[in-house]
Amino acid sequence: MRPRTAAVLVVLLGVLLAGVGAVFLQDGGVTLSERWVSETGTDIRGNHHPVAAGRIDGEGMVYAPVSAPGGTSDCRLVGLHASNGSTRWSHAVPPANCTLHAVADPAIADPDRDGTTEVFAASTTEELLGFDAHTGAVEFRVTLSEYGYTKPVIADLTGDGRSEIAVVDVSGTLFVYAPDGSLVWERDLGGITNGAPQAGDFTGDGTLELAVGTGAGEAVLVDGDGTTVWNRSTWDEAVGWTTSGQADADPAPEFVVATTAGTVGVLDGVTGETQWRRDLGTLASVHAFGDGDGDGDPEVYAGARDSGLRAFDARTGDLEWTTTLTTEGTQMMPPPLLGDLDGDGDPELVAATNDGLVSVVDPSTGEVLATYSREQPIYTHPTLADADGDGAVEAYVIYGDGRVVALGAGTADDPSGAL
Repeated sequence: MRPRTAAVLVVLLGVLLAGVGAVFLQDGGVTLSERWVSETGTDIRGNHHPVAAGRIDGEGMVYAPVSAPGGTSDCRLVGLHASNGSTRWSHAVPPANCTLHAVADPAIADPDRDGTTEVFAASTTEELLGFDAHTGAVEFRVTLSEYGYTKPVIADLTGDGRSEIAVVDVSGTLFVYAPDGSLVWERDLGGITNGAPQAGDFTGDGTLELAVGTGAGEAVLVDGDGTTVWNRSTWDEAVGWTTSGQADADPAPEFVVATTAGTVGVLDGVTGETQWRRDLGTLASVHAFGDGDGDGDPEVYAGARDSGLRAFDARTGDLEWTTTLTTEGTQMMPPPLLGDLDGDGDPELVAATNDGLVSVVDPSTGEVLATYSREQPIYTHPTLADADGDGAVEAYVIYGDGRVVALGAGTADDPSGAL
């Protein structure tokens, strides 16, 4: 990807709805425009579990985990039409279990490979549920020891040719289930777990392992049979976010952790040894990992509470650039994501800040290319998916009030980004 030419912001598209706007820049440059806002709002203003999105048998769908005030009937997982944000189905959490974490991060998969896609999500009912992606019918139900907080991992961990469903509950118990709901194994990781596990062949032996970071400051690699491959302290700092990717010349990926104390670090997948670490202040976050600038070397893109977005060389930890996305005071900054918003074959960074701002950023330079804002906070990262099948991804953002906003990239000639 060649760095975009610096230019002046040339057009303010104006207020699309109350408190909502879109900006585009340059000669026919990228726009970021609202396609729809869902009607899934609640009064809690603290929703912070991201949506899942994709095409299911040719139909675009978005799955929103919606939290609400305790004791109400508004906590639910909602299946939305990606075309307009209308509700296709909704599964309610009982009022007695309705709270801030009522439904955790959902995952879309077909682990039993029967041709029927399911959506998996843990709940404060202390269950992991699997729903028919089209109808919302419950097809999978298992009991956990606590409520689940992170996105389930669906991968062939045992090497038997089918995918297992792995989930960590908030107390740090890791469960692995077969597609029929039978327990394959479980183990205690020894600490509260908020960061999502990462599946990959971290040891390079041709089988998959799970890398997990805990609130006790441990990074643990677990083999497909539940045995520990390595266990490393992450500097006695609670892990809040994780990601993984190939940072160097060896065939095994690396495990990346971001801690609440502000550290970002890359751990060797084979040994667990720290390759590099950087201090970002406080509440560091990671998700995007890849060669965003097209120079042949991958980057780790990280955020922090100061609303600074940073690009690090994934192999060396050298800082390539940094930019501040907002000057408003924020509680935290969700991690950025990489995706091809405009369909030109080059990725963009999409980053949200706690003050309700979503920014499209050039991964080569850190230049902000377009923004969208809404007068509600954001507590988690957007989800990028080509749910409409046009070859470019859309950004689906859940705001603190539980409403999902679909954002698409367009051009100056077609700023709506709509087909």
